Order: sequence, then C-alpha cells, then structure tokens
Amino acid sequence: MPLGELICDYKGTITSVKILPFDGAEFGVKYEVTQVGVSTGKFASSAVGSNYVQVHEDGTSTTKYYGVWTTEDGEPIMVESGGMSVPLGGGRVRFATTVKCRSRAEKYEWLTSTPIGFEGEGDFNTMDVSGQLYLWD
Repeated sequence: MPLGELICDYKGTITSVKILPFDGAEFGVKYEVTQVGVSTGKFASSAVGSNYVQVHEDGTSTTKYYGVWTTEDGEPIMVESGGMSVPLGGGRVRFATTVKCRSRAEKYEWLTSTPIGFEGEGDFNTMDVSGQLYLWD
C-alpha cells in the first residue's frame, strides 16, 4: 500500500539510551531509546515512549516502539510501531515503520482501525528524532 494523506508531523528528543543484555543477540547490539516529543496535525499531542532496537551485522536494525501520546484535549493514545532503520552515516539513521494506535476516546477511535506508516530520521549526535505519519491508501 502506498503512503497517503499526511496526518501528523513528529519531533522528539532522545532522553536516554540503554544497552540491553546480549542474550540472544548473535551479532550487533540491542538497546532501548527513550524519547519525548510532540506531534502536530490531525492528532496534536505530547508523546513519551521507548524504542527497542536490534542492530544487525550489516548496520541495519529492526525496531519496536511503545508509547503514550496525550492529545491536546487530554486523551491518551497508545502507540505501537515496528519496522527497520538504515544507517546514513555520522550517527544518523533513517527509518520506516508501521503504526498501530489504540484509543477509547470516540473522537480518536478512527485511529484504532486505520493503517498508518511512519517515516523519519534520528540523529544520535544531536539526539533529535523527526518524522511524519501517513495514512495508507
């Protein structure tokens, strides 16, 4: 499915990086990245979450994110995503994930059944993360 309508922009800051135990990691490193951020657009919110990353021998990584995004009107949206990233050099990565949202608020229940794609970049030098969430057509 191609990416469709842009539904929000995300800008975040990495607040911590934790190396995880090497158990089960054949090659590469596992780590947890915690971040805070804001989204603007169809569901403007403040966000906090953790990203669990497995770096592979070729430099690519698989990633799984769990977060709570609180909308401007105080409604929590549970956000879960997974995908992969590729290194760009100089501590930067580009990533693409699929996103699943859950909300009990009637105003945001459309997110629960909507396929969403997230594309963005992260920079471990500046600790900045940014990206866009799109509906899938």
